[in-house]
Parts: sequence; C-alpha cells; structure tokens
Amino acid sequence: MPTLSNLPLTPTARWKLASALLAAIAGYALFFRDTGPSNTPATKAVASSRSGALPEQFRRSLRVPADVAGISKTELVERLLAARSVKDVQILTSKLAIVGDDETIQAVMPLVDDSRRGVPESVLGAFGQIGTEHAVDVLVAHAKDDRPLVRAAAIRALGATQSQKAEQVLVEIAQKAGDPGQDDAIAALGEIGSDHAVELLVKLANTADFQTANSAVYALGSVTSPEASAALRKLIDAPDARIATAALASIDSVDAAMLDKLAQLVKSGDPQLVHGALAALGKAGEAGIPVLREAALRGSMNTRWAAVSAIGEIGGAKATELLGEILNTGDRQSASAAAAALAHIGGPEARELLINAALSDRAQITGALAHISQMDGEDIDAALAKVIKDGSSAERRAALPRLLKAGNEEALRIAVDLATKGSRNEKYEAMQLLSNAGTPKAWDALLDIAGKSRGQTRLSALEMLAQARPADPTLEALLGDSLFSGRRDESMYAASVLGRIGTEQARQSLISALGGNDKELAAAAAGALGQAPMTDSLKSALLAASRDNPQVKTQLMHQLINNGSPDGIRLAEEVLASKDPAAASAAIYALAGAGTPEAKRLIERAITSSDPQVRIAAVSSLGQNPDDASTDTLVRLARDSDPTVRATAIQTLGQVGSENAQAAILEATRSGRPEERIAAIGGLASMDDPRASQQLVNLMRDADPNVAQTAISSAYNGGPEVDQTLTQIVNDPGAKPELKSAAANQLRSRGADLDDATDKLVTQLAGPASAYGGYGYGGYYGGGEDY
Repeated sequence: MPTLSNLPLTPTARWKLASALLAAIAGYALFFRDTGPSNTPATKAVASSRSGALPEQFRRSLRVPADVAGISKTELVERLLAARSVKDVQILTSKLAIVGDDETIQAVMPLVDDSRRGVPESVLGAFGQIGTEHAVDVLVAHAKDDRPLVRAAAIRALGATQSQKAEQVLVEIAQKAGDPGQDDAIAALGEIGSDHAVELLVKLANTADFQTANSAVYALGSVTSPEASAALRKLIDAPDARIATAALASIDSVDAAMLDKLAQLVKSGDPQLVHGALAALGKAGEAGIPVLREAALRGSMNTRWAAVSAIGEIGGAKATELLGEILNTGDRQSASAAAAALAHIGGPEARELLINAALSDRAQITGALAHISQMDGEDIDAALAKVIKDGSSAERRAALPRLLKAGNEEALRIAVDLATKGSRNEKYEAMQLLSNAGTPKAWDALLDIAGKSRGQTRLSALEMLAQARPADPTLEALLGDSLFSGRRDESMYAASVLGRIGTEQARQSLISALGGNDKELAAAAAGALGQAPMTDSLKSALLAASRDNPQVKTQLMHQLINNGSPDGIRLAEEVLASKDPAAASAAIYALAGAGTPEAKRLIERAITSSDPQVRIAAVSSLGQNPDDASTDTLVRLARDSDPTVRATAIQTLGQVGSENAQAAILEATRSGRPEERIAAIGGLASMDDPRASQQLVNLMRDADPNVAQTAISSAYNGGPEVDQTLTQIVNDPGAKPELKSAAANQLRSRGADLDDATDKLVTQLAGPASAYGGYGYGGYYGGGEDY
C-alpha cells in the first residue's frame, strides 16, 4: 500500500487519490453517520438543536480512513514524534486531523507536553478536527492548562468538535468575565453554532463590556442559522456604534428590507455606521449600486472612498461601468480607489479603462499606472512603452521597473540618464531600479556609473552593487580604487564595505591600507578587518600596524579582548601605561566587558591613576559586574579628592543597588557638597525604601536650587509624602518660579489627586492635562471622534 512517504506524485496517482477522496465523501457518508465520531449522543444533541443551520456533517472537517487517503497511520505517528521542526509538525498534524482516531491521539499525546512553541497547539488543533469523545476529553482537560497559548488552542479546538460536552465547557468560559480564554471560547461557540450557543452569543453581544460584545458579534457572524442572522440585524440598532458596525460587517446577505435599512444608515452621518453600511451594501449585489453611486459621487471624502471600495466588491458590468465613471471624474482618493477596484475585478472592460487612465493626464491622480504594471499582456507592454516615451518624469519612473526587468532598451537608457543627470533623489531611485532589475545590462550600467561618478553618487552605487553581488571581481576592484582614492568619505566607506564582503581580495586590500601613511584609513581598515576571522597572518599584520598607530592599537585591543586572546590584555596594559587618557578609558571599558581576573587587575590599577579621566572610566566600569569588593571600592571613591570622580562613584553606586550601596547613597544625600547630593538623587529615586522617599522629599526643599530642582524632577516614584511636598511647593508664594513649574509638571506626571485650587495652579504652570492622563499614560479620556 502507498504510504505518506512513498506515494507517487505522478498525474495518474493524483487522479487516483482524488477519486478515492470523492469516493470517501459519497461512500462513507453512511459510515460516519452510523459509526463515526459525529454519531455520539453528545454530538447528536447539538445537531438536533439547530434550526436552519448547515447540517452538522457539512460543518465538520472532512475525514476519511487512512487507507483511502494512502496514508499509513503508524508511519504518520512515527514521523510526528520524530519531527524536528515546528513546520514539519504542523504539516503532519494537518494530515492527522483528516485520518486520526483515538489510537493515534493516544500515541501522539507526548507532543502535547512538548516545549516547542506551536507544537502542542498544532496537536490540539488536530484533536479538535478528529472530534471523538476521547479527543473532547483531552481538550477539556487542557482547557485548564497553565500554559496560556496551549489553553487557548484547546479552547479553540473544542469548537471544531461539535460536541455538547465541549459546548458546556465553552459556555462556562465564555460567561466568565476577565478570563483570558473568554474571547477564544466565544469564537469557538460561533463554530459550534447550535441554538443554545447562538442564544448565549446574543446575550453576550448585548453586554456593556465592549470587547466581549464585539467578540460575540463576530462569532454570530460565523453562524449560518436564521436565528444568528436575525440577531445580527437587531444588533445593527445597538446604542454602541462600534457594536452596530461590527454587526454590519458580519452580515452576509442583504434582502429588500435590509437594503432600505442600509440606505438610511448611509444618510445617518455617523462615520462608523456609514462605513459599515457601505461595506454591507457591497454584499447586496447590483441592487446596492444606486445607493453606492450616490455615496460615491456626492458623499464626504471618506464616504466616497468607502463607497467605491464596496462597488468593487459587487463586480459585474454595472459596477465596472460606474467605477470607470469615477476613475475619469472623481477626486484623487476616489479615483485611486476605483483603479484598485477595477484591477481587482479584472476583465477586458476593466483592463481597457485602466490602460486609458494610465495614458491620460489623470495617470498620477488615479494611480492606474501602478496597477497595469502588475498585469501581463502585449497591450500592457505597449502602454508602458508609450508612457516612458511620452509621459511625465514621475510617470516614466513608475513604468521603469517593469520594463527594466523585461530588458527594454529605452527604459535602460532613461534609467541611466536619470542616474547620471537627475536630481539627487532621481539619481538614487534610478540606481536602485537598475540594481533591482537583475539583468546583465542593468548590472553593467550600474558598474559603469560607479566607475565614472564621484561623491555620494559613487558611494550609493557601490553600496547597491555590494548588496546585490558582494563577490563580483569588478566591484572589488572599484572598492579597492576608492579605498586609496584620497577622498576621505569614499575611502572610509570603501573600507567598511570591503570588511562586509570578506573575500580574500577584500582582506588583502584592507591589509595593504594598514601599512600606509594615512593613519585614519589604517584605523578604518583595522575596524573593517575586525569582521573577519582572526587568523595568525591577520593578527601579525594588525600588530605590526599597531606599533606606531594608537588608533589601530585601540581597534586591535578591542578585537583581541573580545576573542579572549592574552595579546588583548597585553595591549590594554600598554594603552593604560600611555599618556593618552581617551585611549586608556577605551581600554578600561573593553576590559570591563571581558570580566576576567587579568582584566579586573588592570581596572583596579587604573583606579589609582593620577589622571581623573582614567579614574572616572574605571569607577564607571565597576557597576557592570558589581560584587562586595567593587562596592567597597565605590564607597571609598565617593570620598575621592576629585569632585567628578566622587560624583561618578555615587552615580555608579545607584546602579549597584545593594544594601551597602544604598547606605552610601543616603549618606551622600546629606553631604555638604551640592554636586554630591545631585549625583546621589538618581540612585535615591530608584530605591524602594521609605527612607529614600523621605530623603527625596527633604532634598526637594534643599537650600541649593539645583539640588531641589533635580530632586523634584526625579520624584516620579515615592509615597504620598512626595505628592504632599510637591503640592506645598506649588502653593508656596515664596518658592522660586522654576521650582513651582517643575513641581507642577511632576504632579501632572504622577497623576496626583488634587484639590480644585491646586489643580488650577498646576494648570496655569504646566498647562491642561494631557489626553493620555498621568504618568504611564493611564488616563485616556474620549474627547472626540478621532484620538
């Protein structure tokens, strides 16, 4: 028997499989009715409760015996259990859903506990399609799973089972406000579609909770029964326009009475309802065209656009004719929507209208040119050829992509002309078109432009060439020329591109630049070579260049430290011993990232440096991997003779967050030096400690205005005492204006509950409250239709 792995895919085999499936649909209908999983008492109860819905056998997914489908269930299970990728699991579970049974469910149960995201979800989805009582029991159990995604998948899969037991579970979850699975349960009830499910969905659609009501409306839209349809029609009159709009979107048929209702809604003026009604009219067929025509020609701008889109959904000769009228007479938004609708409808008439619009003086208004560029045919090619010959500059650029890819000589000439003589934007766009064309002639043209041009044009051309074919020999030669051109921007750029290319020729060009007299170019080359594997020969070349070039030494030091090479530590030690504070600071930051004992030893040595800049870098690095020893060092350096070192140590202690660090910060806030109190405030604000909040309040009343203002600006955390002090400052007539303003802004940001008098003062100082409320965007208020 053919199996999943060896089923031939010849036309004859495909015909046989199709015939087998058709036979299964006809020949096994009685089998499923009498013995299949849909014949359980639970399922029968659901099916019998429907009135006018699609019969249950049409709602359930198609299932056939494995031997008819040419699939071995044993092999299918084995492959599922052995599948390495989630994609393979998803493909195989789609097969399992068609042929699976209780035996296969039990065999693949280990996958429900698989840790790969998507695997348990796919398996549970297949169980829902299988739909046996055992499958339902498994899904019900996992409807309480503590993994949110798995639980959601189980809940959704229950809807596919069409069983009464599943419905009972879904009803319970759907009515539980705040349950994360509520929306999934509501959608699953829509899939079940029984009268009881519809009754509950109608109830939920009329609740005050918009999210729940909205989900229920869309679930009703998935049910095909007359009861669901009648409920949706009633919901069109819901007081919440959002729910009414959702109901309109869910209606799938429009009779005469509904047509009149929709016509009235279009005239209502409510933007949401108008757009919803127009979209629903698109399902009315040609009967809806008169109302849509009026809206498309005489409505507001957004109404016209929505009406044109709905006309496009109707299709047919009358719709095409009306869209042609709008295409030729409408404003930009309506005409462009008409062009899109005609492209969607297709056919000779729509095609002719679009071609004529693309060749007319309304081409840019309608956007028809972009649409015909996506079509095939000699008439389209002829139209595009005419556009690049006679059209405007913008129209020619719109037609170029298609013609360049087709190898049109005139299009190539125009693109080259724009790339060499156009404006800066035109040059860039034309070169991008040549790069994207993918033809040999377009590539050669771009190479020629790169070779002959200078400045930004040459750089842009080289970048596009490097992205498309980084190993092209001609490109590498051009980059090599640019590397030694003597033009600073061009040579630096060439170095970076050569580093990305990474070929042997590119590396050799960069190594040559290392030994030149241009120190900046050598440093750029060293940085670019950092993207290549650190071979012995490359290390030797870099070490040689670093002897008389500090910039190369710094670059190489970073690379070697990152690679864990002892030579990196040696270079860092040399740099720290130099008289270049900037290079020494860079060495410290590189060493801090290494975290090795040797690196820590050098940082400890740098802490005793006589240069404050070096000590500052060393102090800052201690916050990256703090321990008790580094905290003690920071506490000691908080009393350093240099004020900047002291401030840096205090700020770094704020990042550490340990008990000792917090004690040191509190001590620093009581210092007699304002700069130290300011440095400590940041750490103070991040502490979750009542002492910190109280000290922040004290500093808000500090005698030094800079300290006070920094404390006020950092008071986004803290307890109620912060609000009290900020309120006192705002109401203090003797407080400095800048402090009052800062306090008002902080009160506004914290969303404090203010009395009327204080609120008036805060509004005067900080302006009216934002539409997004206080700190954290927690206070939206609806002040208009759009927000």
